Amino acid sequence: MPHIESDIQDLYQKWLSGPTPALCVRLAGKLRHSERNKEALEVARDGLGSWPDNISVNVIFGRCALSEKLADEALKAFEKVISIDPLNLIAIRSLAEIHYINRIWNRAIELFEEYLFEYPGDPEIEEMLKKSREKMKEAAREARVTGQDVAYPETGRMASILAAQKETDGSSGADERKEVSTVTSDSIERMDRAPRSLFNLFTPEECEELGLSAYEK
Repeated sequence: MPHIESDIQDLYQKWLSGPTPALCVRLAGKLRHSERNKEALEVARDGLGSWPDNISVNVIFGRCALSEKLADEALKAFEKVISIDPLNLIAIRSLAEIHYINRIWNRAIELFEEYLFEYPGDPEIEEMLKKSREKMKEAAREARVTGQDVAYPETGRMASILAAQKETDGSSGADERKEVSTVTSDSIERMDRAPRSLFNLFTPEECEELGLSAYEK
């Protein structure tokens, strides 16, 4: 511990005499690992004010913010990171975990899958992904039973499905889009079935999740 304190004091002196992004990250990181979270956050916040587009500074600020349970500020920082560096695994994983905690299952699933694609074999993330999928299915089933409105996420897959349906059905595409993208209490029964041309564009897991069965059109 004495040598860690010595390192922190040395970094503080360098930081005060000539702050740089690298010093910000090192000092905030040392403070955070020493459980001096408020000091770490203060240093990281100062660094973010000076270098708002620096990836490393945003990452350390996000981590420090999470340590202080400032999820909204952490979310903003990590979103900034992936807007600059879309493959930053620290930011992807951190965002996935934030959305998992906030029960935003569709976004958590998307980010967990992206993380595992780049870094496969992480048992902790694989388990969180499994639980996220289960929770999303439970939420969809509950919504259908209770008649709550269900808004499906605007994903690339959904966009391609709607585009394909519009090409095959012509003017009826707008009506199909309304039925596919949003389920209301008045349209629950109709949304449980989909034209074969549309149904085949979903994976079996998605069909189960959405509660879809096919009919010939």
